[in-house]
Formats: sequence, C-alpha cells, structure tokens
Amino acid sequence: MASISYECYDIVYRVFQPHSRFQQTHHTPPRPMQIELILNVTSLLIPRRRIDGHLINFERLSLETLRFDLGLLQSHDQLRLALAPNFIRYGIDVVSTAYDVIIHEIVECGLRIADSTTGNNCEVLPLCLEMRVVFVEKENEEEEVSIGRATAESELEFERSNYGMVAAKESFVKKMLKKVRVKSRDEDCLICLEELEIGIDASQMPCSHAFHCNCIEKWLKVSHYCPVCRFAMPTD
Repeated sequence: MASISYECYDIVYRVFQPHSRFQQTHHTPPRPMQIELILNVTSLLIPRRRIDGHLINFERLSLETLRFDLGLLQSHDQLRLALAPNFIRYGIDVVSTAYDVIIHEIVECGLRIADSTTGNNCEVLPLCLEMRVVFVEKENEEEEVSIGRATAESELEFERSNYGMVAAKESFVKKMLKKVRVKSRDEDCLICLEELEIGIDASQMPCSHAFHCNCIEKWLKVSHYCPVCRFAMPTD
C-alpha cells in the first residue's frame, strides 16, 4: 500500500501581548516573573490529489498554554531547547531558520513587555503566539492509489496528527458548563483572546475558567481539556 506523507510548506505567525488583566497601576518591590505563552496553532493539510475534481483540505485548531520563568528569555539557546518538543508536535523543523526567527520574536516581544511592566505588581505576563502552518503532500513516485484510498489515508494521517485530542462528551458539556454573568474587566477569553465584556453571559468550566460560550463549545468539540489548566472533561 502506498503511504502518504506531508512536509511543512509555509508558516505564518505573529507574536503579541493579548489584553492583559495583570497590569497594575501601583508600584511594589520587584518579584520573580513568569511568561504565560499561549500557543494558538492552525494546521492546514493539503493533499496533491483531487477528489471529484477538487482539492480537499483538512484544517485543525490547537490551543495550549505554557508557563516558564522570565529568565529563560535571556538565552535563545535555552528557550529553543525548552520549546522544541511543543513545536515538533506541530510538525515544525526545530533546526530550521523559521524556528529560530520565531524564537527570536518570542524573546524580543517578551523582554519588551517585561520592561514596560517593570515596577508593577505583575507576576505573570501573558504572551500569545499565533501560527498558521501549511503542510503539503510529498510527491510519491510509487504507483497511484485509488481516489477512495487517497481520501481515506489523507483523513487518517490528519487524525493521527491530532496529538491525541479527544472531544468532550456532548451530554456532559451541557451538564457541566455553567452560565455566569461577567461583572468586571479582569479576564479574557483565552480561546479567541478577546476581552470578556461586562454584562455578557460566559460559560464557566468546573475548574472555574470562563470563556465566550461559542468559543468553549467549539473548543470542547475538538479537545476535552480546559485550554488554561487542562482540566479534563468526560469523553464517554
């Protein structure tokens, strides 16, 4: 049976500070800071074969939160090693120039934010990395497989690249998500990275983390883990 494999074709990314709920207006003695890096990754899988005259692409959304000491930003090499396992899971070559550039942007943006909050009561600094990674099917010189087999193998390859993400059981989602009224401007929805506006109804997970209702419902159809603390919702 001919195998289908994919290679990274293009990476589009941006590093930025989301709306911060950690900023304070008063000054306190300096404390050890940590960086909370939110990885928001969209993977696009593009097969070369056409199905019924059309190219069928597969897209997957991944979201995870990493936390590490601010001091790690002082060394590009240490940060490269620390983040390498996460980037490898997303199919990114960690010895490539693209990976080095992304690490450089994380360092520059992180240090810039840290400098701007010097003297403030900030223990955790939020930083977001959004990436769109495009993979294309490698050319295969073996004999062509049938259209049906190509479709099945493409879907299987995509499922295997989902890194074990399993959706939460819908019936438990309805029972366990709690509607809460947002009363203060002190947190964001860490799925869409937008502010939870005062007066709206948000969905709160059993771990107490709140999100826009549509955001968390969509997320739990992909992963049963809380995007912030990885609290596990039931899957069956």
